[in-house]
Amino acid sequence: MGRKIIKLTAYEGIDAEAEGHYRDLIGIESTAGPHTHDFFEFFLIVEGVAYHWVNGKKEQLQEGTLVFMRPQDIHYYEKVPGSDFRLINLSFYEHTVMELFSYLGEAFPQDAFLSAPYPTTIQLSPRDKQELQRRLEKLYRIPQQDKGPFRTELRALLAEVYCNYMMQAIVIKHDDRPEWFLQLCKDILYPANFHEGVPAMLRLSGKSHAHLCRLFKQWEQLTPLQYLNRIKLQYAENLLLHSDWSILDIALEAGFSNLGHFYKCFKALYGTTPHKYRKLLQAKLPDMGRQGGAP
Repeated sequence: MGRKIIKLTAYEGIDAEAEGHYRDLIGIESTAGPHTHDFFEFFLIVEGVAYHWVNGKKEQLQEGTLVFMRPQDIHYYEKVPGSDFRLINLSFYEHTVMELFSYLGEAFPQDAFLSAPYPTTIQLSPRDKQELQRRLEKLYRIPQQDKGPFRTELRALLAEVYCNYMMQAIVIKHDDRPEWFLQLCKDILYPANFHEGVPAMLRLSGKSHAHLCRLFKQWEQLTPLQYLNRIKLQYAENLLLHSDWSILDIALEAGFSNLGHFYKCFKALYGTTPHKYRKLLQAKLPDMGRQGGAP
């Protein structure tokens, strides 16, 4: 980079009791030059555009870009000619993040995030950008002396942001399937979409039926209709365990208009009837979990 790299420390810049530090920066001049740090941070581009140099790589950031920085990443910002930007930066102790990762468990892609050559960068939709900005701005409405409430709000925000944005981005980057296909598989989990059926898959993907059939056979070893039925049955399975709804109501909620067809499909996947499956699952739960169970 050709310039001296400074190291920012949590000891000097983050309140130990609050565990985090919030900054709303307008203009390149308000940001530090080439630097690294011993803490985690993420930042959101609220307005404008800028270049971001990180670990020797230059990328252009625009409104709605969310970047997850790690300790030891080296970065700084550079003006795009004729433009400037505003960003909101949230920095926080390393132990706070590592405790969050530990709590989230082994399925959270911690190692992929920490070992990647570059930090995770996500382009948020206008709606998501507005909502995250609102959540971040909530932090500076907390009085400085209220360290406990700030720390609680910070931790809640970190769990939300890392799970909703960073985790999904890491999974997508480490999956060989096309991004549109992965997005379709996420979107079809919503009841309104799987109720609509294959037409929803065509609408959401913008692909032809023949193309979807080829891709689902390649990646899932199922036809689109078989994949939809599996999604609906998994949804029904959760309702059998976690609700006291009748089996008829569950079948309808899962998108099966014919109870006999629901029983047939359910038994083909799970090897037993919905009624027996519910009793088997609830028998494995502690007494509190069995309260209110419907036959």
